[in-house]
Amino acid sequence: MTNKTLKNLIRSMAILAAAAPFASYASAYTPAKFGNATETLGKQITLPASFGENIKTVSVYCQADVMTTGNINNVTCYENSPLVSMQKVTESALKSATFEPAAIDGKTVPVRMQLRVVYSLGGTQAPIVLLPNLGTLQAQYGAHYYAPQERLDTSDWYANYSTKERGNGKNFFAEGKMTRVMANIETSGDVETVSTIEAALRKKADAENIENSLKKSKFIPGFVQNKPTAMHYIAVVNYQK
Repeated sequence: MTNKTLKNLIRSMAILAAAAPFASYASAYTPAKFGNATETLGKQITLPASFGENIKTVSVYCQADVMTTGNINNVTCYENSPLVSMQKVTESALKSATFEPAAIDGKTVPVRMQLRVVYSLGGTQAPIVLLPNLGTLQAQYGAHYYAPQERLDTSDWYANYSTKERGNGKNFFAEGKMTRVMANIETSGDVETVSTIEAALRKKADAENIENSLKKSKFIPGFVQNKPTAMHYIAVVNYQK
């Protein structure tokens, strides 16, 4: 090998080495996790006596803002016509829990987390089980997948509904009319596509606003068995009178 050829080879290797970190680098995501929430709910909540008799299981669907400290803000829960209501006690207990915050490359970020609290007695399942999703993809991924978590340190579609400026729209599920917009979240945390599933009453313009806002949002991607996985996220606004 001539000196000229050797120099060219070394130069080429140096260029590849310099470019490789930029070409192959991908952010390392960690979703927010439950921390001491299961223990906190166990200490604060006593299941009604009717559990284990005619009622075996009650599921409460919740979302909460998990701050970088692990503290919880804006807890909202919903039940679908329960025989025994556990909504209020669940919201109260979650507010005093400390979660593990989400992180990107080791740096904590605030996120909005969706979760289920499942209460049961009389079976093989523990009395209180927390799941990091609302169950919409359980048939595909099992019960324990992590749903995408919207980052609150970037553009946040939810901020438009923190007041009554948008036709009295409120965040998350509730009884009444709803608008639902689906976003497909890539493993990078970016929004790939958005589409309206349901526009309540004459809320088509509202749905378009949500679509436009969602396109600018960033997420901690969904996780299945500790692996980032592309999956959908559904933005919900309800209109209660």
